[in-house]
Amino acid sequence: MSEQTIKHMRDRIQRCRRLAKSTTDERTATALRQMADEIEADVKQLESRGGFHTT
Repeated sequence: MSEQTIKHMRDRIQRCRRLAKSTTDERTATALRQMADEIEADVKQLESRGGFHTT
């Protein structure tokens, strides 16, 4: 897993959270927040395995 991939995943987290804040549909916002949380958990797991840190 490359640092570029981790950065892309972090960008997706930010995008999901931004969209969740901007939508008026609560079901959509909840789904987007959940996606962001899941991706963030994946990033943390990958970083702990491979030592990738791009913050």
